[in-house]
Amino acid sequence: MPELPDLVHVEEVLRPALAGRTITAARTGDPTVLRIMVREPAFPAMLVGRRLETIERRGHFMRFGLDGGLCIVINAMLAGRYKLIPPGSEAAKKKDPRALGLALVFDGAPELQYVDEKRMGKVYLARVEDEGQIPVYGQLGLDVMSPAFTRAAFGAAIARRRDQVRAFLMDKRALASLGNAYADEVLFAARLHPKTFCHKLDQAAVDALFGAIPRVLGEAIDEIRRRNEPPEVKVRDFLKVRGRDGKPCLVCGTTIRAVRVGDGDACFCPQCQPETRKLFVEWSKLATSRRAKSVEE
Repeated sequence: MPELPDLVHVEEVLRPALAGRTITAARTGDPTVLRIMVREPAFPAMLVGRRLETIERRGHFMRFGLDGGLCIVINAMLAGRYKLIPPGSEAAKKKDPRALGLALVFDGAPELQYVDEKRMGKVYLARVEDEGQIPVYGQLGLDVMSPAFTRAAFGAAIARRRDQVRAFLMDKRALASLGNAYADEVLFAARLHPKTFCHKLDQAAVDALFGAIPRVLGEAIDEIRRRNEPPEVKVRDFLKVRGRDGKPCLVCGTTIRAVRVGDGDACFCPQCQPETRKLFVEWSKLATSRRAKSVEE
């Protein structure tokens, strides 16, 4: 899924291209992706003729503010992507796939497409006064890139948790917002095992976790911004642990492992992120024996 650093880049690309433009047409390849919270007029008439005033990331959502008190809020979920299609291009002439969640056409500007091959994402069309009713969006927690993200606020949020630290990081109602990739990267930077329980963290560990979040996200934003790829391109090849299971740790050389945590998997280094309690698999001992074997060979 597009995570926070990806969406910061999407925001920076879409805003200068589309903000202030008027929608001349709208369409979808699969109406089941749409969540229309406005009774009248019907889609697409409700969007045509409206000016796109604001484009902003809120947590892991993208919000498009329209004149007349309407907004579009998109949760891209697992596979959603944003595309800018130049008018008159070959891409603009292609038949719409079913994966097209929403297309907005503008006069004299690129067409904005939200595409989702898995069609897991959701596109909400709502009045501004009703957008707080959008699931999760209306209950987003502390924005990790905002001035409100202070050590005191973070400490208060984690102090109430009795679950594993990775689950806490990915709880959108607690923190807005970290996904699988950057939860792993933050834990690696803080040198914390993903299955460590929040209430077992001492103050030094909480400090390390708090400091790692803006540092890791800031470095990722800078790298994605530097690459300046089209908004639909996911840039992840610079990550240190996510997607690198089976490969050597870039810090210590230990093999990166993947372990089940909740409903997903976490990638981590058994040496840099040692377990703090007895687990079914003692990764640190396994990593030590394999490193020794490698030296002998």
